[in-house]
Amino acid sequence: MCDPAANLPVVAVAGCGAVTAVGEGVGALRAAMRANASGLRACERFRHPRFQSSVVGAAPATTSGVESDDPAFELAHAALHEAAGEAREVLSATLPTRLGLVLSTTKANIEALERLADGRPCSDAARRHLQPDLLAADLAALHGARGPVQCVSVACTSGLVALQQGAKLIQRGAADAVLVVGVDHLSAFVVGGFSSLKALDPVGCRPFDRDRCGLSPGEAGAAMVLARAELAPRGAVTLRGWGTSNDANHMTGPSRDGSGLAQAIRAALGAAGLRPEEIDYVNAHGTGTPYNDAMESAALRGVFGEACPPFSGAKGMLGHTLGAAGIVETILCVLAMRERLLPGTPRLGASADGVPASLVREPRAAERLDHVLKLSTGFGGCNGALILGHG
Repeated sequence: MCDPAANLPVVAVAGCGAVTAVGEGVGALRAAMRANASGLRACERFRHPRFQSSVVGAAPATTSGVESDDPAFELAHAALHEAAGEAREVLSATLPTRLGLVLSTTKANIEALERLADGRPCSDAARRHLQPDLLAADLAALHGARGPVQCVSVACTSGLVALQQGAKLIQRGAADAVLVVGVDHLSAFVVGGFSSLKALDPVGCRPFDRDRCGLSPGEAGAAMVLARAELAPRGAVTLRGWGTSNDANHMTGPSRDGSGLAQAIRAALGAAGLRPEEIDYVNAHGTGTPYNDAMESAALRGVFGEACPPFSGAKGMLGHTLGAAGIVETILCVLAMRERLLPGTPRLGASADGVPASLVREPRAAERLDHVLKLSTGFGGCNGALILGHG
């Protein structure tokens, strides 16, 4: 199957896997989406004056009660294992040399660095996985991907860029299927870094809320199996188009007028051959920081005007999972399309001024979800937009 407009292969989602703050597996993610539940909790590890908040989105332990020195590898492996299980038939029909892997991460296994700095035991594997490229290589070897292997680290837009890279590998004929995996784990480095920026909400993030005042760090492993559409199950969700841009505004602050993100959205619409009014739902980046949410609201108004489609944000459920965010939130979009359900915005109280009125507070049935837009933004002014459709 090819995109008739560009004569390129259509790329479909053949499998998904996730470990997040709401539990292990995509089933836990689906249940939390239906219930509009939040996995944010106070964590004893971060109850210290150096941290602005101890409220985080901590994933369940992926080992049998033993503290791990390699949580990035374990979270990513668990997500890949589940995604590969759903895509078993596709992967069994794919030669190892035609199976690629793209890793999205911002910090890789930074646990090893903290252990080395503290003089605590740290295995050679954990040290090795401090390097994102080696983490990607070892995940590829374990999961039988002997085709192209890439690693993407573009701040918090990494997940969407990794999905784009995976799709491009298929479209240009370098692979028939690609494992796309995103991972970042909670660390004192990350929580301390956001604390130094005064960017954490002491009670937990509240995206698009009138009283929002910061984000909540989270951790996750999230994986998707992308494949040529003819290899995927009939009716699988497809990647219709994407776009990226850069604000060139500030190291950590987004452009205030949302023009950079609007540019990425318009590029995605153009690539998908769609008009703004054909988008049925938008899954926003929605960090809960004053500047990010205001910028996204401006971008949505700039593209859609007063007819903004229903939109919501998931970080009140999962926290900001950095390199995993774009992938795990795209999985939520896939689930929403399969369930024909508009996800809500967990922890939302009263909407902030300037937020489009179409913000979805509680989950509700959708009349249609033919085209879904996923957004990501990040430090350095990075912006990403991805459009999903039905096969």
